[in-house]
Amino acid sequence: MQTSNSFLGKALIAILINLTTLGISHHVYASGERLDKNNRESYKSLINLEDPPAYPVVVEAESGVAGSAFTMVQEGEMGYVTASLNYSGQSYPGDTSRIITLRITFPDTGYYHMYARIRIGSGGFDDDSFFSPRGFGVKSVSNSNDWVFINGLASAGFTDGSDIVRDPGSAGSLVWKWVNLTRNYYTGNLPEHTFYVGPDSLTMTLQIGSRENGLSFDQIAFGRADLLFTVDDLDNRLPGTPVEVVVEPGTEYTGPPLAEGLPKFLGNVLGSDPNFTRYWNQLTPENEGKWAYIGTVSDTLRWNWSNLDRVYNYARDNNLIFKNHTLIWGQQQPSWISSMPADQQLKYIEAWIRMVGQRYSDMDMIDVVNEPLKSHNPPDGVNGRANYKNALGGDGQTGWDWVIQSFVLARKYMPNTKLILNDYGIINDNNATSSYLQIINLLKDRGLIDGIGVQGHRFELENASVTTLKYNLDRLAATGLPIYISEMDLGNYGDSGTPDDQVQLQLFQKIFPVLWEHPGVQGITLWGYKEGAMWQTTCFLVRKDNTARPALTWLAGYLKSTATDLANTKALAEKGITLQQNYPNPFNSSTSIHFDISFPSNVTLKVYNILGEEVAQLMNDHLTPGTYSVTWAGQDNLRPGTYIYRLVAGQEAVARKMLKR
Repeated sequence: MQTSNSFLGKALIAILINLTTLGISHHVYASGERLDKNNRESYKSLINLEDPPAYPVVVEAESGVAGSAFTMVQEGEMGYVTASLNYSGQSYPGDTSRIITLRITFPDTGYYHMYARIRIGSGGFDDDSFFSPRGFGVKSVSNSNDWVFINGLASAGFTDGSDIVRDPGSAGSLVWKWVNLTRNYYTGNLPEHTFYVGPDSLTMTLQIGSRENGLSFDQIAFGRADLLFTVDDLDNRLPGTPVEVVVEPGTEYTGPPLAEGLPKFLGNVLGSDPNFTRYWNQLTPENEGKWAYIGTVSDTLRWNWSNLDRVYNYARDNNLIFKNHTLIWGQQQPSWISSMPADQQLKYIEAWIRMVGQRYSDMDMIDVVNEPLKSHNPPDGVNGRANYKNALGGDGQTGWDWVIQSFVLARKYMPNTKLILNDYGIINDNNATSSYLQIINLLKDRGLIDGIGVQGHRFELENASVTTLKYNLDRLAATGLPIYISEMDLGNYGDSGTPDDQVQLQLFQKIFPVLWEHPGVQGITLWGYKEGAMWQTTCFLVRKDNTARPALTWLAGYLKSTATDLANTKALAEKGITLQQNYPNPFNSSTSIHFDISFPSNVTLKVYNILGEEVAQLMNDHLTPGTYSVTWAGQDNLRPGTYIYRLVAGQEAVARKMLKR
């Protein structure tokens, strides 16, 4: 255990967001702007929402179970573990004598970076390598896929208390120093999102393998991926600081991914842009995963998997969530299958699903059936569509036997992949949602579906009522299945004319929060983002020169500023009170606030400044259950900056931030 004389309380960092007009540049200040103690406590009491756990999780290396190739050392009050044997192997530890096993309990789910407090011996570069695990769990001592060879630590790391432990660093040997093992490869290839704590268990097993003697471990630490930690933070177990997100309009964004460290993913389709991982943490193939592009001929030995292999391997190499698209669809299917007898069609369909399942066995998700509604794109031979619906059972007794059979085959050959139903024109149409729920419930009753896909193209959303969108999301979420918004894009109305930055920005500000903040929605996949590489041509977020459009600037700031709110949305909804993000946000002279209560109560809605001082009372009335909207107008003279609006209904309270520009 390391001791320190500098264990000082760390002041709460006030996140001040300055949004300028037109460009809406977004800055999160990590120092120099602080609240004094009284105002800090007032602010915490006001918002009545605790941040997700921000403290690093730190364990002593000597607290683990170590093999005989390690030596436990005690120097005064400090204990540590050092590797005592060299090993010539290059890709895995080799035997259990070279393994340390630790059990670590986390405060919450999410993505974490792994840090280590280490010391390199007198051998320098001969004392600085070890094997890091690819994620949590018990690893095979002889399987190189379970390990990453970490090397070059002799010239890496940080020692000064104020140093942020994020980049490789440059500390030398014979000193105790902190290194960030997740963000920096050190000759290895450890993906940034390797360490994920899921909802099944907060207690995880971590194993480390030794390679060179002279390398000593004092502590292993994990910190939320969306936070920065200094040497002092890790030494003294102090809360981290939010990662600065800056997306200036007209400049090039360099990362981190927009949804990094958040409980939901924000993904995209992979094109040719090498900067994909700067923006997104989930990937879906576009045409690469469709049967027509793989099975161009009926000879299965000649099917061309190379493009889908490329996309899949890119996702695996960068530890992106991979959702494949798609198995069964009336469009973009092999031209040769429609003329075959039904029994032969079924054999090919099963072969197609089996080969996808075997080739990509660790896919995270897949769209099993795409656009099944009768007026959409089932494989029924109508309007030039593929014609093999009857081979899967046709309508049958349920009306949807062909969909059920598709999922039966997918479950058979993809037992470890989440199976998704996907369609368009759903949440903007009450009748379409009702029809969609019929299929979903049939699949759910048979244990065949793991998630609901809802397409979000601009022609579905740009003229949709926010109330209708929310109502139908609620209906889908009532099934208990997670919702994934797929194929989302927003640009000009009708996708016509010269791309209009202001129209796109307003549409994102109106629509995106409704989808992102809904407790049933677990992720959003956009359908392209680069100019010239979009199906809907005005919907790009990044220009050809890699500079950001204002909608991307807003999106980056919005995701970071609402991270805390997301963590509390589900719990508050269960208590019968929800508060939507104001619109527009940022605002100039007026903005609207929507909220829901499910029980009769006296309700107050007030606005406060960042110091906790009341600025306005927008409501104080007894309300019956329902959805309400309040407009706060006439604020031209209000000082620009961050404000809190707080809703109290009975014993429940919820607050959100809004931005005046």
